[in-house]
Amino acid sequence: MASEHDPSMGRFRLWIDDACITATQCVLIDPDLFGFDDDGVTVVLVGEVTGEQLPSASAAVDNCPIGAIHLDPAP
Repeated sequence: MASEHDPSMGRFRLWIDDACITATQCVLIDPDLFGFDDDGVTVVLVGEVTGEQLPSASAAVDNCPIGAIHLDPAP
């Protein structure tokens, strides 16, 4: 049985919802996937996650203190 974020499932859309409090956990986990805009708000730097990026994207989802980061299968 494949896990929810199984790399064999293809591409995933990584996004942050409006509840984000900029706790910075995601940026510390993977600064290639997450950063800050000009106002200091946390943003996703890539639209889709595949392969080797998937473990750190999943870790960011799991470690967000308020659950504002999402990783969904890309259409």
